[in-house]
Amino acid sequence: MKSALQIFTASVRALAYTSLALVISGITLLVTAGFWLAPPNEPPQQADVIIVLFGGMERSTHAAELYLRGIAPTIWVSRPAREQSIDVLEQLGIVLPNEEEIHRRILNRKGVPPHAIRFFGEGSVSSVDEAHALKRLATPAKRMLVVTSPTHVLRARLMLSSVMAGAGSVVQVVATPYEAFERRWWQNQESARSVILEIAKLTYDFLGGRFFSTSAK
Repeated sequence: MKSALQIFTASVRALAYTSLALVISGITLLVTAGFWLAPPNEPPQQADVIIVLFGGMERSTHAAELYLRGIAPTIWVSRPAREQSIDVLEQLGIVLPNEEEIHRRILNRKGVPPHAIRFFGEGSVSSVDEAHALKRLATPAKRMLVVTSPTHVLRARLMLSSVMAGAGSVVQVVATPYEAFERRWWQNQESARSVILEIAKLTYDFLGGRFFSTSAK
């Protein structure tokens, strides 16, 4: 029979091997993120509505071009929660437009008429929050073309497919071409910031983490 010391040594060795394997797997996923996070190269399909998720202003720029191509007759813009820093600025008398208002102005400047722009959500704080807001608005068989950042396409597709399951909607997620994305992300500061943040969010979502606005709750 093995002694207690031998059993303990074997357990420590197994734990060390497991930890090493996890570290190697983590490093591999991190280094190759520029490939598995890369959005698929697929053309946007005809839709009933174009969705602009909250985030970079490059999203509404691309959404406007898709609208002008006749992809969809309407654009829905996410209405996110206001950042605390904006409230601090307003207390100093510095008034900045809300994010959805900036998107609206971009769309107008690009040629999208006011009647074709709608807003959804009430202070959304996350992708899952936006997905639930869309589900509440979507009618059966609604075809949605979602525009977001390149690194966010994968998580947006996973979240929307999970939340919208059974709603009868068809959802396609595309990336704006106006936001930089490098496969060798560590060579570009903006890409590095986006990739590292996205991996952290994917991990959090995988572990069951969810953020919801007060209205959604």
